[in-house]
Amino acid sequence: MFPRLRFQLSILILLGIVIGCPQSNQTPSETETQTVHNGLPRIVVTSQPLLQLTQTIVGDAADATMVVPDDTSPLDWSPTSADAEIMQQARLILINGAGYEPWKDRVSLPGSRMRDTAAGYYDQLIRIPDAVSHQHGPDGPHSHPGTVWATWLDPELCIAQLHQVSVNCGRLLPERKQSIETAEARLAAELNSLNVMIDTIKATDSDEIPAVFSDAPHYQYLTRRLGWTLSYLHWDLAGSLSDANRRELLDAFSANPTDTLTQNSRPLFLLDSRHSADTEDFVRKSGGTVVRIDLCEAASPESTSLPNRMKQNLQRILDAIDK
Repeated sequence: MFPRLRFQLSILILLGIVIGCPQSNQTPSETETQTVHNGLPRIVVTSQPLLQLTQTIVGDAADATMVVPDDTSPLDWSPTSADAEIMQQARLILINGAGYEPWKDRVSLPGSRMRDTAAGYYDQLIRIPDAVSHQHGPDGPHSHPGTVWATWLDPELCIAQLHQVSVNCGRLLPERKQSIETAEARLAAELNSLNVMIDTIKATDSDEIPAVFSDAPHYQYLTRRLGWTLSYLHWDLAGSLSDANRRELLDAFSANPTDTLTQNSRPLFLLDSRHSADTEDFVRKSGGTVVRIDLCEAASPESTSLPNRMKQNLQRILDAIDK
């Protein structure tokens, strides 16, 4: 072989070795870093109740994370490109449905990995015929979709949602299917026990259906289970009520059909627990019995479980009507 040809072949062989060898500082692909977190498959959820249900179901077998910041409602959230990328690369995306994620139609998400956990009870969703335009923060006036979204306030719907979480997590983690189903059964039993309290409340007010009002329509799945008709207002979570809000409440109370109440009865007013003490005080002075309701949209500062938060809501209702 000619020296020049031998030299050229040597160069080609050397280049092949360099190109073919893996580099010691090579980083994992983007898919690997996103779909696996701390060595676990990533499940992205879009609500605090879903986060608690999923974490309880999968335990340490997956990384369940809520992509929406805890101080923001999924109704008002707009995902950034980085948020969208996290969802796009997750192994499983669980959404609440019932109109709780209006932004999802503006983001390209993998349909094969996104699951609507309200899929089992579409026929039980409650529409809001008078959804109004209002403003939260700097994004300007907007309207929330005309569906009541706090489905989990009804233990039966929460159990149905839990089942959807269990089924989809079982498909993602087939090797953990038995432990997932065991965790589902345990949590479903805890949620089902809340129906005893609901029956107690219904028995307590069986002779007198209370006139029930609220600051928003979010409570309708719960009031439907209690057999109550809810008259709702449309109040934002502001530091204090506007003059229009105050007039709205006084008009609602004055239009109350008093013939359905005993002489000593007062309207029952369900108030988002995040409202100010001044707002609660105004409702009381206007003649209402206030029951603060934890909508479970944000994480509990005391790390209280979802079933216990729901139980506390029912206990506050029972205390109010049993006086």
